[in-house]
Amino acid sequence: MPPLNSFETWSIRSAGGDRKPKSKCFFIGEGPNAEYWYLKSLAVRLAKMNAPELIELKPVERTGNERNQSAPKKLLEQALLIRNNAEMFGFDPDTDRIVVFFDVDVYKGDPELYASDLGMFTGIAEVAVTNPSFELYLLLHLDDALEKYVLPNEKEILDNGYVGRRRYVEKLASDVLCFNVKRNEKVGELARRFGVAVMNERKLNQDPSQSIGRLTSNVGARIMELMHTGASSGESYLGLCKRLGIEDEFVE
Repeated sequence: MPPLNSFETWSIRSAGGDRKPKSKCFFIGEGPNAEYWYLKSLAVRLAKMNAPELIELKPVERTGNERNQSAPKKLLEQALLIRNNAEMFGFDPDTDRIVVFFDVDVYKGDPELYASDLGMFTGIAEVAVTNPSFELYLLLHLDDALEKYVLPNEKEILDNGYVGRRRYVEKLASDVLCFNVKRNEKVGELARRFGVAVMNERKLNQDPSQSIGRLTSNVGARIMELMHTGASSGESYLGLCKRLGIEDEFVE
């Protein structure tokens, strides 16, 4: 089995599954479990809504020796593997995209290294980051997450120290969501509340370059940008936003 396997979603669509997509977007998540389960579930849900019409979303599963290779520089190598192996992945540099999802907490206290590593993705992959980690984004799927769980615990979340054997935000998310967010595939079910997460996320910092020391997530924003550019028309995009319960930020 190859170390990277991309999940195909085009044929899942209720309409247009037999047509070839105009472009593809590969999702590479830092974690081998939670991120992949969530992104796969979200891609399937959106595909069943025929969204985005012009782009196929392809979550990438890491296997073998690559499974636990999650440092940003390793994710860059994996993005390059996709770009440079057209036979396996069918990547077209003129039309296709890659989005890499990773956590910022490993750069705490080292903004220069973070800025350097962020820059290395330029021209290779787009980034969706969370500070401190992806579990913060998972919490945003709850209606009252910011007011009840995130903002009252902002300092503890940013410090993200260990509570027993788990990081603070991982334990908080697991306790609030009532399942282990690192080990339980139920994390994929949160994709049904993607619209809630998008709206909550807008109240946090969404600029990856400004994420050190700030609660940050641009996961929802990055995916919605794909929905916008991959829509067949403005009307179609607005219809998707309505179905997802999202107030569109691209409309003037």
